[in-house]
Amino acid sequence: MKRHAMGNCFAAKLATPSLNLQHPIASWSKQYAGSPLEFSSAHTEALAILMPLLLCGEQSAQLVFQQQALQFSQQQCADSVLALNEVEADEAWHDEALQTVFSQLPELAEQHKVRRTAQRFYAGLGRSLSLQQQFVRIASLDACVTQLMQLIERGSIGSRHPFSLLCGLIKKDEAKHVYVSKHFAQHLGASVSDMAEERLWVLGALMQLLKQQADQFEIIGVDLDKLEKRLELKWQ
Repeated sequence: MKRHAMGNCFAAKLATPSLNLQHPIASWSKQYAGSPLEFSSAHTEALAILMPLLLCGEQSAQLVFQQQALQFSQQQCADSVLALNEVEADEAWHDEALQTVFSQLPELAEQHKVRRTAQRFYAGLGRSLSLQQQFVRIASLDACVTQLMQLIERGSIGSRHPFSLLCGLIKKDEAKHVYVSKHFAQHLGASVSDMAEERLWVLGALMQLLKQQADQFEIIGVDLDKLEKRLELKWQ
């Protein structure tokens, strides 16, 4: 598959899981991956700048779930490994489909800065954390991504546009991932107060990252202040 020059976010090589051809995004890919996607000039430029943010998130998630599955496999926890591998496989489809979109977008000078900022954010997100804390943060981050994808899906690109349909499919997967990560966090001893504290930290850090591109999000119909308030109300 052709990749955009800015499509790879991390030096660590992703072990590519076999893609499940029954996955809903497989149907999306079959229908749309072989055809040019049409965007307005404003949407084209905005998405070209925002796509490194989205891809860094997906690739970071793949790496984290690979590492966690490895830890659980060493403890011979077959059910846990299976659950984590399923999430990783979802993330691989997200990356594959987003790469398809990104490959049709232009290379812009701003993309380098956006990618570097996203790399620092995701690298720092899990640094020196216990496995329990990692799962709490992942659950919190995936909850944010679920809401973000919903806003993009319903944004100015148009609800029937292939990219909006893709965001809707990613949204459904991310909502499932919240449940999986929250389950692991609780199993490892995370309390309600632990999760509440980490959720607010993750939300603040993520919004600081996203708001650097607030103008681009506005072009595609995403109000980041609305996103932040929605999540704050959800978690009160």
